[in-house]
Amino acid sequence: MAPTHILVTRAGPCYDSVKTPVTVAELSISTLGYDSLLSGEFNISEDIDNGWKIKATMQKCVDIRNMESCDFLRSFDLVKSGCADDENEQGMYRMLFHYAHPKLNCPVQAGRYTLVDFPLFTEDNDLVVPESKISTSVFGYTFRLDGFIEKPRRQIFCVEALLQLLYIRKHNWIERKHIIKETTLRPPTTVSEEEEDE
Repeated sequence: MAPTHILVTRAGPCYDSVKTPVTVAELSISTLGYDSLLSGEFNISEDIDNGWKIKATMQKCVDIRNMESCDFLRSFDLVKSGCADDENEQGMYRMLFHYAHPKLNCPVQAGRYTLVDFPLFTEDNDLVVPESKISTSVFGYTFRLDGFIEKPRRQIFCVEALLQLLYIRKHNWIERKHIIKETTLRPPTTVSEEEEDE
C-alpha cells in the first residue's frame, strides 16, 4: 500500500452558487512541500451577525478529472455558531481570519478582503491506496463549504475545492549510491591474498 498526501487542484466559488453576501473569486494555488497555499480576493457586501453556520460536504471521486465519477461521502457541521462559540470551534475560522488582509474580526464586517498564502496542511493524511492502482486512476475528493445565517435562514456563501491524492514513494537512491561507491572503491580480494593472510 502507498501512503498519500492531498493536493488542492482548484478552489473558488461553487459552480451552482447563487448570489450571496460573501463572494469569492477563483483562488490561485501554490505549493510548499506537500501543502497547498491559497490566495485571492473575497468581498463581503454586508455585516454578518454572530451565530453563522458552515456545513461541509464531501464526495469521493474515482477520477477527479471527471465529476461523474464522484459519489457522496459525508456531510457535517464544520462551524455551528460562528463568532459565538467556544474556543475549540473558533480554531476552524480564526486561522482564516489571520491570513485575511485587512484582518477579519468578530463580528464580521462588510468590506473587500485579500487572502494571502492561506496554508492547507495535508501531511497528516493517513489514507493509503493499493500500489497497483497508482498509475491507472486519479483519485480525489470534492470539498464544499456552505455558509448560512438564521432569522431568516439564508445562504451567505458557497466555496468548493478539488482535492487530488498524491502517492508518496520512498526512494533509496542515496543508500544505493553509498553501496555502489563502497563496492566500487574496495579493491577485489584474490585467492592468493586470502591464502597469504592465513
